[in-house]
Amino acid sequence: MAWGFYQTLSSSVDHQVRTRALIQAREIASDPELIASVGRRDKHTIRVIAERLMRDSDASFIVIGDQNGIRLFHPVDDRIGRAMQGGDNDGALLRGESYTSLREGFLGYGVRGKAPIKNASGQIIGVVSVGYLLTRFDHWLKEYLQPLIVDMLVLLILVFVSVWLFTRHIQKQMNNMEPEQIALSWEIQRSILNAVYEGIIAVDRQGQMMIVNPSAQQYLPEAAANRYQANIADYLDDCAWLEQTELNPLRRQPKDEFYQLNGFQIVANREPVMHGDELVGWVISFREQNDIHAVSASLTQIKQYSDNLRVLRHEFSNKLTTLAGLLKMGKADEALQLINSESDDKQATLDFIKQAILLNQVAAFLLGKALRAKELGITLNLDPTCQLLALKGKLDENQLCTILGNLIDNAFDSCRLSGVAAPEVGVLITDAGQDLLIEISDNGTGLSAQEKTAIFARGSTRKADAANHGIGLYLVERHVEQAGGFINIDDAIPQGCIFSVFIPNSPLEP
Repeated sequence: MAWGFYQTLSSSVDHQVRTRALIQAREIASDPELIASVGRRDKHTIRVIAERLMRDSDASFIVIGDQNGIRLFHPVDDRIGRAMQGGDNDGALLRGESYTSLREGFLGYGVRGKAPIKNASGQIIGVVSVGYLLTRFDHWLKEYLQPLIVDMLVLLILVFVSVWLFTRHIQKQMNNMEPEQIALSWEIQRSILNAVYEGIIAVDRQGQMMIVNPSAQQYLPEAAANRYQANIADYLDDCAWLEQTELNPLRRQPKDEFYQLNGFQIVANREPVMHGDELVGWVISFREQNDIHAVSASLTQIKQYSDNLRVLRHEFSNKLTTLAGLLKMGKADEALQLINSESDDKQATLDFIKQAILLNQVAAFLLGKALRAKELGITLNLDPTCQLLALKGKLDENQLCTILGNLIDNAFDSCRLSGVAAPEVGVLITDAGQDLLIEISDNGTGLSAQEKTAIFARGSTRKADAANHGIGLYLVERHVEQAGGFINIDDAIPQGCIFSVFIPNSPLEP
């Protein structure tokens, strides 16, 4: 900038000085008194006139010569009467032109303005040379450039300070990381996102998706997965948490919540993204429910087998002890009657379940619960109208077993807490109509009005170990809602309560 300004200033000063020298030369050459004095070769009068003009002018010198180029006036007296130097008088003396030139004279290099002196008849009788030495140029440039240089130095200092402050700010925003560290961090992040089997979606406060890993892209439309500009609220069934503006740092976010993402049933966790104390977005990690159910179903089956074997071992251990006692007492008929009674009872339950429930997983599940009820000393009454031929709606067998299991287990716990003499739990499941109806009743402690309101909240439980419980009825409600159903809770007579679940069981529209 300084160099460019210097070049422009030099060009401007040169043009202005040439113009000034030429104008002064013309004005002086047109002075009538000077013309008359030159015509008479009156050097004294010429000196008086020239010295007066020099006092009023900022020119370095004024030289006046005759028609032969002999000096009639010069700032140095001993140069008067000698020929003018520079060889640039021909244009004025021979052709009568006014012009500027750059020549070296007795006083040094300078810009000269030349103008011919003409008498009244137009005859050229002399020449006027007005000059500005190059040292004057340097003086003017110094005067102009000195404040510019000061301004440029101040500007450079301000720029350096501003750049330093800006880079410090940027570095702070980038966690004091250098560009190569940021690039490496980004590559590591991308590799981690690609390596994680769970779907991961990062959204801002408005729900706009910013990061979607490959595992999550398969659950989203191609446009949303590739552009990362879609709003997650367009695909996720429940986004009320996006409206949160403040978070309690002592309260952990809910885990393993159930959602529908673009028609897929998922189990999701979400973690807030904080910038200082400000909430700026969320990170959601999720797995499809079917993936979790595949594992949980295996674990459930193993647990059921284990429970059934434990119940059977305990039961048959007691029966064998009884049989051994009867046989030692010589009461063979009573022993045979006990064996037949046990066999008929279990076979009747098995036959009823096999006939009424055509879904093998649900049938095995109910059989396991019947054995568990017997071990607990609770009568499990399967309603004679039970019927389950097929699941045609959104609900699958795993989810149905989850609903039945949690409701029946809660009924068992209610009976045990009540201390009733003859605890009973009733089970009705039927798909005879358009809806799947599940009804679980007990004669236990029942529920207060307040408990009926809060019982489906996550973490709500009567058990002492609340940290490891309070999830069962929450899962029940989520599965029922996602299947388009609802739950009613009524009081049983004389005591206890009845959970009624209604779930649409019509074929899904294509």
